[in-house]
Amino acid sequence: MLIFVDAPLAERHKSTLAAGAAGDSFIFRDELPGESEQREALLKADILLGNPKPVEWLEKAVNLQWIQLYSTGFEYYRHIKIPAVVTNMQDYYSQPCAETAIAGILSLYRGAGEFAALKNKQQWVGHIIRPALQTLQNKHVIILGAGNIARRIEKILQGFDCTIRLYARRSPNAVIRTTTELEAALPAADIVIACLPGTEETKGLFTREMIAALKHNAIFCNVGRGNLLADEQALTEALMHRRIGGAVLDVTQEEPLPAGHPLWSCPNTVLSQHSGGGSTSEYEGIVACFLENLAAFKNGIPLKNIVRFDKGY
Repeated sequence: MLIFVDAPLAERHKSTLAAGAAGDSFIFRDELPGESEQREALLKADILLGNPKPVEWLEKAVNLQWIQLYSTGFEYYRHIKIPAVVTNMQDYYSQPCAETAIAGILSLYRGAGEFAALKNKQQWVGHIIRPALQTLQNKHVIILGAGNIARRIEKILQGFDCTIRLYARRSPNAVIRTTTELEAALPAADIVIACLPGTEETKGLFTREMIAALKHNAIFCNVGRGNLLADEQALTEALMHRRIGGAVLDVTQEEPLPAGHPLWSCPNTVLSQHSGGGSTSEYEGIVACFLENLAAFKNGIPLKNIVRFDKGY
């Protein structure tokens, strides 16, 4: 098999791939000199490990039998028509994403950003900040979604004795099922955490009216997809004018977020730059998942984490 790898792997990861797939040939995109050579290599490949761009290359990659994405999201490839089976990482990033959400919320509640700024200025004003610090305990939380990330977040929040309600249209674990019910529930929420996948159903789901419904000290957190917000400017305005308590945003509508974008200047805002799924062992796990699926592929065994384009996950 000829395997094209379009992923930011270190040399140790490449060595692990070579050792785990004896008899197969690997071509690594980052070792090729230019786009023409990279595209040519992809068009020859039987298997792809990675998330190639431009995505249009895949339309010509008729030799591909299987694509293993190293992400959970696959919206960039949703409309590409190729015969290859596509797998993703599904639950792999759920725990770090959940911890990113909770870490961001706690940093706002416990003043971590303000203390970091004071440290840089070597200024001691702890007695002034103390009355403004909040705790996560007993907070009322609405989680948008009922999938893997949502369940991990829910489990963590249970340790803080939070009241938790899930929004999802079809999940039996959800108690909020319609956008009308969601908008009615928002004024009571201390925290709203979004971890919905990027589908046509979720695009623009969280509206300007929903942002306006949040109470003055509510925190909005998004570790799902940036296009969940129908109007990102409405969130920016709410933060700038301190009409809500803060935001934790792992994702935004435009990525990378350009210099000068208003979100960079918003108070009480944590921007984790779509790194919520990162960890020290991230790519070791990706390589291990690929090799496990490669063995299954060669032996005619069903692959893990097959993408269901019709369902959006």
